[in-house]
Parts: sequence; structure tokens; C-alpha cells
Amino acid sequence: MRVAVCVCTCERLELLRELLRGIAGLRFHKVHEPEIKVVVVDNGERASAKEACGAVRMPWPTRYVVEPRRGITYARNRAIAESGVVDFIAFIDDDEVPDAQWLDELLWTQSKFAADVVSGPVFPKYGSEIPDWVKRGRFFDPPILTTGASRNTCACNNVLIGTHVLERVPRFDDAFALSGAEDTNFFLQVKKSGYRIVCSQEAVVFESVPMKRASVFWMLRREFQTGNGWVFCEAGIDGRLRMRVTRFLRACGHVVIGSAKAALGTLRFERVAVVHALQRVSLGAGMLAALAGHRFLAYRTPGTESLKTDNAMVQKSVSKAMSL
Repeated sequence: MRVAVCVCTCERLELLRELLRGIAGLRFHKVHEPEIKVVVVDNGERASAKEACGAVRMPWPTRYVVEPRRGITYARNRAIAESGVVDFIAFIDDDEVPDAQWLDELLWTQSKFAADVVSGPVFPKYGSEIPDWVKRGRFFDPPILTTGASRNTCACNNVLIGTHVLERVPRFDDAFALSGAEDTNFFLQVKKSGYRIVCSQEAVVFESVPMKRASVFWMLRREFQTGNGWVFCEAGIDGRLRMRVTRFLRACGHVVIGSAKAALGTLRFERVAVVHALQRVSLGAGMLAALAGHRFLAYRTPGTESLKTDNAMVQKSVSKAMSL
């Protein structure tokens, strides 16, 4: 088997080095060791990831390229193009570290269940400064699924894709370049095309959770982004009025139920419950914003006025929802 392990990175050098060391330590017990190549696509303005790539001794050839067009879809599509002739492409994010059996488990699950796409869980790796209430709240824990269970979509932070899939779904949609949800959209299209997506619960990777992600605002912003992106993904699958009405009612339900639970949690002084409830409110608010035509550009260049405007919009949307 020929496998390209693809990493899209942007200005996270130390995390990238840690990831590459993890890839270098991959081991194979369930399947024969494949012919591996590592592809690193640098989407940063300074093209600084080359240093990190050179700092880690890899047992497999590593290809480093710069994708100057800013946006995750450009980087992912470039990774596919640079992979060459392979049987599988494995995507992993630059702030993650794989378990030593990660790729072994993905490939074994693919073979066992004749899957076209295999998705694994991403577990949090907390820094020492992360508050205990965040860990207790399990805000970053993945869902527990059975290996071989079918999925309708998945993410690119831990996934194996058979390259035959690219014959029908050849690329990630650039409309999602700065908003995210490009992977959700891609795999919804993969499922629609008749391919099989399954879970591999043993194909584990660990994601760094820094202090900035442990803030309530970051978690609410993330849910807003999720809800917003999901609606645009749905529109690409089914743009009928019926879908929009159904999604509107569901979004309103998230806002109303989340608001009620947040109020109850506040009365009981249950911080974790309040934040979970506010996440639901923010999810619904993101959906409503999308239905109104606003695409939340979460990955626009940091520090720009437009990003500040988007952040302000999240705060305003959640505040309005809480006042219902």
C-alpha cells in the first residue's frame, strides 16, 4: 500500500515539530508497513515551517511545499495534488500527535470493513494551566463510537481517504476556505456519492488544548462557527425551502432550550451546565446567521477589522438569544 500522510500547517512550528516526531514513531502490527510519504503544506505568510520539517529526522520521504493562497481548502487541495500516486491519503492537523498505532489502525479498519473513508477520534491533551472545570466539563472530548460504525460525515483532523473517492469528489470547496467546515462539506458529498465512511475508535490522535481555547468565549465562538458552517454544508446537499424551514425551527429550538438551561444552571450555580447550555445557544445563533446569509469567516487573517467584526457579531448574537 502507498499512503501519503498530509499535514496542513500555519505558523505553529513547535506543535508541528511534535507532530512530525509522532509520525516518525508510527508502528505497524495489524497490517504490513505501507510505503509512506509525508506531505507538509505551509499556508503561513512567512513560509516558516520548512525549519520545523528539517529539524525532525523522518524514516520516510517528506515533501514540504508552500501554498500562498490563504485558506484551508487551498492547503488541503494542494496536499492532495502533492501526494502523487498513492492508494490512501491520511490527514492529521498540525496541533495533534498520533498514537504509535494510529495509521496501523486506520488501515486495518479500512481493510476489515471495506471502507472508503475511515475516521478516528481526537482526544484532548491539556496543558497544566487548564482549569479543572474545563476538564470536568468534557468540552473537548470526542463521541465514543464503535469501530466499523457508519458515519454520514467526519473531519480531516484524523481521517484516511481512499484516493478512488477523489474520482467523484475531487477537491475541497474553496467557498469554505476562510470559514472552515470544508471537511464536513467534503465528506457529506462523499457520502452522497455512495461511498462508505466508518469509525476506527482505536485510531487515536491527541490534540493540544491551550489556555486560549479553554475560555468560554472561544468555546462559544467555536459552536457558532459549527452551526454556521453546517447550514452552508446542508445548502450544498439540499437547497429546498423545506430544508431551510426545518433548519430554522431546529436553530430556534437550540436557542430557546439552551437559554432555558443556562438560566436554570445559573440559579443552581452550575458553571459547567451553564457553559454547555450557552454552547447550544451559540450553535443555534450560528445557524440563524447562516440562514440570513452571513458566512462566519473564522480563519480570516488575525487582527483584521473584519475578524473583530465577526467576533463582535458572535457576542451580539448570543446576547440577543439569551434575552429571548
